[in-house]
Amino acid sequence: MATKTSEKLKQEVNSFMSLALINIVFSAVAMGLGISIIIPNITSMVTTQSVLFPQIVLVVIGFLASVFSIKWLISSAEMFEVSDELKEDYAKNKTLDEEAQTGLIVKMLSYYRKNKPTIKIMIWVSLIAGVCFLISGAFTIITVVINLSAGVQLMDVGTQILGAFINFAIAIAGFTAPHFFGKYTQIWDKRIEKNAKAEAEFRRQLGEE
Repeated sequence: MATKTSEKLKQEVNSFMSLALINIVFSAVAMGLGISIIIPNITSMVTTQSVLFPQIVLVVIGFLASVFSIKWLISSAEMFEVSDELKEDYAKNKTLDEEAQTGLIVKMLSYYRKNKPTIKIMIWVSLIAGVCFLISGAFTIITVVINLSAGVQLMDVGTQILGAFINFAIAIAGFTAPHFFGKYTQIWDKRIEKNAKAEAEFRRQLGEE
């Protein structure tokens, strides 16, 4: 029974870490895209010494995307640090006894309760990342097919094919991580609810005494 619980805790921690990692990757990519929008448009305005409304809009969009991406990258990195700390606690003794299991569960619940709003957003961001990387992979495959149809050698589109597979791999992780982690959050919500009821009952009994 203890081994089964220990394995379940390991899966919960790994799922949390995967979710944080997907958010870090997506935030970094979004930040890069934001910067790639800002620099060419600012360079164009400086070079031509003229300011066009579409360029201003793109610069603003790129700036906002970069700012929000950086903020979310920091938040995701903090959550990854939390998950890494939990993983280290688990790794100290892979076959946790009941006391160690209870301590890890309490610690996980404490982190979850404290960061619940951020974690809920992370789940949605992971799903959005899955969709974006899936679309990117699909477009890459379409490009490869068009190039091959135009007579381009397979070796010349090798990096594109590799990129498509990487996009699909990240997309799968983006979908699976929140799926499994969502199940664990339901378990954690039930644990928190039970603890809250127990605390309320304890206070009520103290009041009666």
